[in-house]
Amino acid sequence: MQGKIEVIGKKMFYSLNLKTLEETKARQTVAWLLLLATVVAGIITSPTFSRSHNIINVLRQAVALGLVGMGQTFVILAGGIDLSVGSTISLTSCLSAGIMAGRGEMVIPAILITFAVGICIGAANGFAVSYLKVPPLITTLGMMTIIQGMTLLYTRGPVGRITRGYAYFSEGYIGPVPFPVIFFAILFALGIFVLSRTTFGRHLYATGESEDIAHQSGIKTRLVIFMTYIICSLSATLSGLFLASRCGSGDPLMGVGYDFDSITVVLIGGTTLAGGRGGLSGTLAAIFIMSILNNILNLLGVFAFWQWIVKGLILIIALSTYRIKY
Repeated sequence: MQGKIEVIGKKMFYSLNLKTLEETKARQTVAWLLLLATVVAGIITSPTFSRSHNIINVLRQAVALGLVGMGQTFVILAGGIDLSVGSTISLTSCLSAGIMAGRGEMVIPAILITFAVGICIGAANGFAVSYLKVPPLITTLGMMTIIQGMTLLYTRGPVGRITRGYAYFSEGYIGPVPFPVIFFAILFALGIFVLSRTTFGRHLYATGESEDIAHQSGIKTRLVIFMTYIICSLSATLSGLFLASRCGSGDPLMGVGYDFDSITVVLIGGTTLAGGRGGLSGTLAAIFIMSILNNILNLLGVFAFWQWIVKGLILIIALSTYRIKY
């Protein structure tokens, strides 16, 4: 009997995947077309936009959002959401810079301790969502508050100091290309490989499409969901380490807005909040859309609060453009 259920479940998944493949490709195509339109708008509105130094600046700025957006994609594909990434960025930036305190011998310990904290945060979120069955929104909202409180108990202002060597993470170059851009490209390629070429990736899509059917098909859905939250938290940790390197110190408000922005780029990229549909290709396009848009608004001297309004409108448009399955 169990064997029959597994066979039926697998057949249903193959049917669902074939049915949604074209829809996913269409969503991602729209995201890349929007990116093209954004680039054209930048060239038209500002003569500075297309200069090489500005393009490099845009690429460098995209790294922090790109890292956390990549992790958020994994979680949302599994049918969840992580609102704690912004607070995780704040905590890890402060913790790494604070432990480092400008001492070269403390760089490795600071990174290892920071990664350990990131794993613990992801594990706590994953355990609550997958095993205790606490809704992802409630779990990560509570975790966001806890982490931000811990960060403010640790410091209420900029803290610590990075070393010159560690600054290479954000400011270094390999030839004419910034090191962080190459670093992000490698991680992103790895993420695409995991989603498209591994058993875990197939199980992740299946779990997001229907957790019940995936479980009946023999997939360890709880473990899959648990792992996505660890991946997301580690991505936010990397983003915090990068921002600490770029700013030279940690800041308890470093991650403010990244929770909202990371969800925005995933949705604009065509991944649905219901899970199981979308991918990193669309997220990458949306990351560049947001980064270029921020750059254009800054070049035009648009006030920061107006930029928030523009981002909110973009999110609403994205949600109304793509059909979301609840």
